[in-house]
Amino acid sequence: MYISNLACVACGKKLLPGLNYNCPDCGGILTVEYHYERIDKDKLRCDLERPIESIWQYKALLPIENETNIVSLREGATPLLEVGNLGEEYGFESVMVKDETRNPTGSFKDRPTCVGISKAIELGVETVTIASSGNAAAAVAGYSAKAGIKSFVFVPESTPLGKVCQALTYGARIIKVKGNYSNSFKLALEATKKYNWVNLTSTFLNPYTLEGDKTVAYELYYQLNGEVPDYVVVPIGAGPLLHGILKGYRELEALGFISKTPAMVGVQAERCSPIVQAYESNSQAVKSSEIGSTIASGIADPLIGYEQDGTLTLKAIYESRGIAVSVSEEEIADAVHELGSKEGLYAEPTGATCWAGYKKLLKQNRITGDESAVLMLTGHGLKQPLAGSAQDEGIPVVVPNLSALEEQIDL
Repeated sequence: MYISNLACVACGKKLLPGLNYNCPDCGGILTVEYHYERIDKDKLRCDLERPIESIWQYKALLPIENETNIVSLREGATPLLEVGNLGEEYGFESVMVKDETRNPTGSFKDRPTCVGISKAIELGVETVTIASSGNAAAAVAGYSAKAGIKSFVFVPESTPLGKVCQALTYGARIIKVKGNYSNSFKLALEATKKYNWVNLTSTFLNPYTLEGDKTVAYELYYQLNGEVPDYVVVPIGAGPLLHGILKGYRELEALGFISKTPAMVGVQAERCSPIVQAYESNSQAVKSSEIGSTIASGIADPLIGYEQDGTLTLKAIYESRGIAVSVSEEEIADAVHELGSKEGLYAEPTGATCWAGYKKLLKQNRITGDESAVLMLTGHGLKQPLAGSAQDEGIPVVVPNLSALEEQIDL
């Protein structure tokens, strides 16, 4: 409603709001800027302090100029849940989980996608595309179906079946690409240029999609009664969710609603952790890395060809006094099991890395149990069940009588 312009984060060049992906001068990442001085702060305060209906109650801080173009499935308004059982076991007091699995297509990707699709409608586009490891593919397919437009989805050939089936059900055209996520990204970008599609890839490529991510901060403002957590822990590939949440908090600070922002914690899988590697070496720039096979497929992003995305996320971590940490395959699998068996939260491996990363930092005394934290549980376990994992083994089969049953259970 109050969008001003696009701006390059590298050279500062300003562009009119339109279909732009990178700075035409330097190739840098573009971000959306607003006429903050024109916003009715009293009305915005009312929107921030009333019960959450969807992300669109914050439309004053979103880049859609005509609300008739909004495409919505009632995304956002996800619960903030206490994890008291885990707190008792591990000795922390003020940790909560932001359960993004409750979004319409089952992941946080509905936030950036609904904004991106709405902007595509506003720009008069009839076909969109995306490169995705799965969750964003499902989101783009679902919102395209709602909008009545075509979608082409490029996914790595290793993408879990559940995520591909979901996108297919929504009517998307799925293209599996050999190799890692960066290959899918490259091909989708080439197709975008050739066929004049709108690319909604949820790295930092599309400046409008990031705006949906920042709505997490607005919701947390309401859910925590205006208090700011010490840490927000986020699974990261390229890192737009982490950067978007921090942008949302920075806007709230600039508008006078809060006086500080949280430290941002980015969690990656050890087998694909270019941002963590840069952080641990005290580097200011992220280098792409070879990818190993990881169950956390949603963050298995080597950043080949768009390393600047990782560098921008690293900068957000540094500037927020945050931390970047990587977790092993065993730690991820254990996190899936603990969230499920202790708190009744069914997370896909990627989503569970928020708990794996927090627990690791807690054990290392890099975060203390009396500091507050919000963990971003980004995707539902039904997206990628850990079939064949250790906890699935040894399930008994009994004949249908109580005697056989009693041999297997503890009464």
